[in-house]
Amino acid sequence: MRADHLTYRRATFISLLGLAIQVALALVFLLYALFSRDAAALTAAVYTALGVIVWLGLALPFPQPPLDRLESIEADAFAEASASQASVFEGIQDELKVAARRLAWMHRILTPALSILVGLALIGVGLARFFPGKAALNPDEYPTPSLTGWAIATGLTAGVIGFIFARFVAGMAKQKEWAALSSGASYLVGVSLAGLALAISHFVAFLGNDVVLRYVTVGLPLFMALLGGEILFNFVLNIYRPRRAGEAPRPAFDSRLLGFLSAPDRLAESVGEAISYQFGFDVTTSWFYRLLSRTVLLLALFGAALLWGLSSLAVVRPEEKGLILRFGALRAEVESGLHFKLPWPIEHLETYPALAVNELQVGTQPPTTQGPIIWTSPHVDVGREVLMIVQPDGDGAGARDLAVIAAEIPVHYRVKDMRAFEEFAPPAMRRDLLTSIASRQVIEELANRRAGEVLGAGRAEIGESLRARIEAAFDTLNAGVHVMFVGVVGAHPPMDQQVAQTYERVVSVEQARETEIERARADAIRTLTRVAGNVDLAREVVRELDNLERLSESDSGDARAAEQELKIEALIARAGGEAQSLIASARADRWTRHMAERARAARHAGRVAAYSASPAVFRVGEYLNALTDMSRNARVYITAFTDPRVRLNLEDNPDLGGLPQAVTPREE
Repeated sequence: MRADHLTYRRATFISLLGLAIQVALALVFLLYALFSRDAAALTAAVYTALGVIVWLGLALPFPQPPLDRLESIEADAFAEASASQASVFEGIQDELKVAARRLAWMHRILTPALSILVGLALIGVGLARFFPGKAALNPDEYPTPSLTGWAIATGLTAGVIGFIFARFVAGMAKQKEWAALSSGASYLVGVSLAGLALAISHFVAFLGNDVVLRYVTVGLPLFMALLGGEILFNFVLNIYRPRRAGEAPRPAFDSRLLGFLSAPDRLAESVGEAISYQFGFDVTTSWFYRLLSRTVLLLALFGAALLWGLSSLAVVRPEEKGLILRFGALRAEVESGLHFKLPWPIEHLETYPALAVNELQVGTQPPTTQGPIIWTSPHVDVGREVLMIVQPDGDGAGARDLAVIAAEIPVHYRVKDMRAFEEFAPPAMRRDLLTSIASRQVIEELANRRAGEVLGAGRAEIGESLRARIEAAFDTLNAGVHVMFVGVVGAHPPMDQQVAQTYERVVSVEQARETEIERARADAIRTLTRVAGNVDLAREVVRELDNLERLSESDSGDARAAEQELKIEALIARAGGEAQSLIASARADRWTRHMAERARAARHAGRVAAYSASPAVFRVGEYLNALTDMSRNARVYITAFTDPRVRLNLEDNPDLGGLPQAVTPREE
């Protein structure tokens, strides 16, 4: 092909047209993504928008070669003129080559800079969309996008327009002057693949299975990151790759992977060119290349057919049961093992861990903190504490009030009827519906229970009652599940507004009251045992004393009261203890005092008789007895002196054995 200005003008026009198509497809993806809230479509819109940089990098260099050719003609004409021989015009030929320097700057600076920009943007956006999009792998957390028909139409439009224009541009890129257009064709093939994936995934979701759509939501960001990594790798290879003189470097954003898809009829040739370009030797002359170039399309079709045929095989794991759906309609229920079905998308297998134990969490979520779990310390995330109404403890006026408690109640179940379970609700709503049914039964059950039962020893009974209620509710709706266990594994007062602290203080006071009661009972037992020797006998004695008191108050007679007293004394004597000892001691003291008084009475009678017999003798005897009593503890001295005034020397005389010395009278 002749490389004239019309050639490059056409290449510039195609580049600008590709840029316009890229912008239009990006807007189409973006509008659909905003209206339907489709995460995969938003990723495709960002990927398509980044292709504008690629087409801009192609449109800028193409106008420069014709200008470079004109400048070269002018420089040659000036060199042949006589004026060029003047010294003042030395070096003017180099100054006239402005377009050549601009083209060289674009190949050396602009195109690599745009390649790095595109590569980093693809990696950054891909990773930024991948990590939040991982939640799509969980069917319970993935919101199915709406506007399925628009999604299929948008994807097919982008796929068809992108692929047709990419094939057209790839055909132009076979010419040497238009070789750079292959990078735009390869990027547009990526847009076509994204649109096709979006359309197929939404079509499969329309048939009743959103697994392909969920994986596309995660796969597109990974595809962007992979393509960005390839661009950066190509940039590094371009730095060290040797070049021929006058050869235009291949842009780093020209993807080799997507380039194969933009020209599938030249796949073997493209591989050969890539190997020759990268490693510097020609593989087109080898027998393997010639064989591959003749059969590559047939091999590709055979591989695609083989992969499509392998979709007829389905494996159900040991803990699972499966349902084979034909265009969304249930065809058969299968057990664990290998099964054959019609190829996708005619039939597909949907499995569920029916033989495994599944769990629903009703009420407050399980603790998310490490360490001991106590009422006054938060152990769940803020806003995840679910309060349930219960009856307050106690009777009286306060019994009309209501109390709230946060309870953690897991429900363990397994699927017993896979067909009924599948028909019960769509997969995205099934778990939420089961949780709602179980929550209703839990609320009704706890509303009739007292707070002390939920917090204390009534949990086992509540769990068994809940299991029966929840299973009955599931059977009523034909959910196809069997409830294996329901339990109140955790319950506590609300942690907000110091409720738990106040409840703990009430519990502490009640425990202190019980402690005092038990201490009083222990003191009573100790006292009764010490007094009566036996608690049972002591209580029997108390009852008999109460009977004696009633007899005394009823005036039933002294005989019955005396009989009751004798009975009480017999019981006390049989029991032993301090009471029996005190009674025995009182009896001994009574007899001692009684006999002493009788002795005094008998002695008084004897003295009266002695006085009657001889009053004078009695008086002398009493007088002498009185003198004896008076001088019993006094020192009496008998002297031979008649003078009453006597001086006594009371010093001890050792010779006299300690007796006083001689007594001598003293005249006054």
